[in-house]
Amino acid sequence: MKVDCKVCKSPMEKFDGELTVSLADFERLKAPPVYIRQSVLVCLNCGFAELRVPSREVQSLKTGMATPSS
Repeated sequence: MKVDCKVCKSPMEKFDGELTVSLADFERLKAPPVYIRQSVLVCLNCGFAELRVPSREVQSLKTGMATPSS
């Protein structure tokens, strides 16, 4: 299935990716990073990229955002 870029309408390519999301907000520095392994769609024309974060990792991000460090 081909997906077109939302920015320049060129075809996007699928890559396997790993992403570490850290909550860099000063109040949440002690929150652990969230590791995401997911396919990433990348436009090789303009560089736009998108991915879907799995629900388990979304929940980890919500938990981290709701818990300021003490």
